[in-house]
Amino acid sequence: MRSELASSGIDVVVVEPGPFATELFPRTPQPADEEGRAATYPAVLHEATEGLGAAFEEIFAGDEVNTDPSLVVDNFVDLVAMEPGTRSFHNLVGFDFGVVGPMNEAAEPLYRQLWEAMGLTEATALKTR
Repeated sequence: MRSELASSGIDVVVVEPGPFATELFPRTPQPADEEGRAATYPAVLHEATEGLGAAFEEIFAGDEVNTDPSLVVDNFVDLVAMEPGTRSFHNLVGFDFGVVGPMNEAAEPLYRQLWEAMGLTEATALKTR
Protein backbone atom coordinates (compact mmCIF):
# COMPACT_ATOMS: atom_id res chain seq x y z
CA MET A 1 0.00 0.00 0.00
CA ARG A 2 2.81 2.41 0.75
CA SER A 3 4.10 2.36 -2.80
CA GLU A 4 0.61 2.45 -4.31
CA LEU A 5 -0.56 5.46 -2.27
CA ALA A 6 2.67 7.50 -2.22
CA SER A 7 1.94 9.35 -5.46
CA SER A 8 -1.35 10.51 -3.89
CA GLY A 9 0.51 12.03 -0.94
CA ILE A 10 -0.52 9.34 1.52
CA ASP A 11 2.35 8.20 3.73
CA VAL A 12 1.70 4.63 4.88
CA VAL A 13 3.74 3.23 7.75
CA VAL A 14 3.66 0.00 9.72
CA VAL A 15 3.92 0.05 13.50
CA GLU A 16 5.22 -3.30 14.71
CA PRO A 17 4.74 -3.69 18.44
CA GLY A 18 6.58 -6.45 20.18
CA PRO A 19 5.02 -8.34 23.08
CA PHE A 20 3.42 -6.00 25.61
CA ALA A 21 1.87 -6.71 28.98
CA THR A 22 -1.81 -6.26 28.20
CA GLU A 23 -4.96 -8.27 28.79
CA LEU A 24 -4.92 -9.55 25.19
CA PHE A 25 -3.79 -13.10 25.94
CA PRO A 26 -5.85 -13.72 29.10
CA ARG A 27 -8.99 -12.34 27.45
CA THR A 28 -8.61 -13.99 24.05
CA PRO A 29 -11.34 -16.61 23.72
CA GLN A 30 -10.30 -20.02 22.55
CA PRO A 31 -11.93 -21.09 19.30
CA ALA A 32 -14.62 -23.73 19.37
CA ASP A 33 -13.46 -27.05 18.02
CA GLU A 34 -16.62 -29.13 17.76
CA GLU A 35 -15.23 -31.20 14.89
CA GLY A 36 -11.99 -31.99 16.75
CA ARG A 37 -9.73 -30.51 14.09
CA ALA A 38 -7.11 -29.41 16.62
CA ALA A 39 -6.39 -33.06 17.35
CA THR A 40 -5.33 -33.53 13.72
CA TYR A 41 -2.63 -30.85 13.91
CA PRO A 42 0.95 -32.03 14.41
CA ALA A 43 2.11 -31.98 18.02
CA VAL A 44 4.83 -29.50 17.13
CA LEU A 45 2.17 -26.83 16.42
CA HIS A 46 0.59 -27.31 19.84
CA GLU A 47 4.01 -27.21 21.47
CA ALA A 48 4.99 -24.07 19.57
CA THR A 49 1.82 -22.28 20.61
CA GLU A 50 2.34 -23.21 24.23
CA GLY A 51 6.02 -22.26 23.99
CA LEU A 52 5.19 -18.85 22.54
CA GLY A 53 2.79 -18.13 25.37
CA ALA A 54 5.40 -19.19 27.91
CA ALA A 55 8.05 -17.04 26.21
CA PHE A 56 5.77 -13.99 26.39
CA GLU A 57 5.01 -14.63 30.05
CA GLU A 58 8.74 -14.84 30.74
CA ILE A 59 9.31 -11.52 28.95
CA PHE A 60 6.47 -9.89 30.91
CA ALA A 61 7.82 -11.19 34.23
CA GLY A 62 11.36 -9.90 33.67
CA ASP A 63 12.73 -6.39 34.12
CA GLU A 64 15.04 -6.43 31.07
CA VAL A 65 12.37 -5.47 28.52
CA ASN A 66 9.97 -2.53 28.78
CA THR A 67 6.52 -4.00 28.09
CA ASP A 68 4.53 -0.86 28.89
CA PRO A 69 1.93 -0.52 26.10
CA SER A 70 2.17 3.28 26.29
CA LEU A 71 5.36 2.95 24.22
CA VAL A 72 3.16 2.13 21.22
CA VAL A 73 1.01 5.22 21.76
CA ASP A 74 4.15 7.35 22.09
CA ASN A 75 5.39 5.93 18.79
CA PHE A 76 2.16 6.91 17.03
CA VAL A 77 2.41 10.43 18.45
CA ASP A 78 6.02 10.72 17.26
CA LEU A 79 5.13 9.46 13.77
CA VAL A 80 2.28 11.96 13.39
CA ALA A 81 4.61 14.80 14.39
CA MET A 82 7.19 13.91 11.73
CA GLU A 83 7.40 15.66 8.38
CA PRO A 84 5.89 13.74 5.46
CA GLY A 85 8.50 11.65 3.69
CA THR A 86 10.71 11.29 6.77
CA ARG A 87 8.88 8.42 8.46
CA SER A 88 10.38 4.95 8.35
CA PHE A 89 8.14 2.34 6.78
CA HIS A 90 8.71 -0.22 9.55
CA ASN A 91 8.53 1.16 13.09
CA LEU A 92 9.48 -1.36 15.73
CA VAL A 93 8.28 -0.71 19.24
CA GLY A 94 9.52 -2.79 22.13
CA PHE A 95 11.19 -6.17 22.09
CA ASP A 96 11.84 -7.57 18.60
CA PHE A 97 13.46 -10.89 19.53
CA GLY A 98 16.67 -9.60 17.91
CA VAL A 99 15.39 -10.56 14.46
CA VAL A 100 12.62 -8.25 13.26
CA GLY A 101 14.77 -5.10 13.07
CA PRO A 102 17.55 -6.67 10.99
CA MET A 103 14.96 -8.40 8.80
CA ASN A 104 13.25 -5.07 8.04
CA GLU A 105 16.57 -3.35 7.37
CA ALA A 106 17.51 -6.08 4.90
CA ALA A 107 14.14 -5.89 3.10
CA GLU A 108 14.00 -2.10 2.60
CA PRO A 109 16.69 -1.87 -0.11
CA LEU A 110 15.19 -4.89 -1.85
CA TYR A 111 11.86 -3.09 -2.14
CA ARG A 112 13.62 -0.08 -3.63
CA GLN A 113 15.47 -2.32 -6.11
CA LEU A 114 12.19 -3.95 -7.12
CA TRP A 115 10.49 -0.59 -7.80
CA GLU A 116 13.54 0.55 -9.76
CA ALA A 117 13.65 -2.65 -11.83
CA MET A 118 9.97 -2.21 -12.66
CA GLY A 119 10.43 1.46 -13.57
CA LEU A 120 8.24 2.58 -10.68
CA THR A 121 10.71 4.63 -8.64
CA GLU A 122 9.01 7.94 -9.36
CA ALA A 123 5.49 6.51 -9.01
CA THR A 124 6.29 5.07 -5.59
CA ALA A 125 7.92 8.23 -4.20
CA LEU A 126 5.85 10.13 -1.66
CA LYS A 127 4.28 13.24 -3.18
CA THR A 128 4.71 15.87 -0.47
CA ARG A 129 3.03 18.83 -2.20
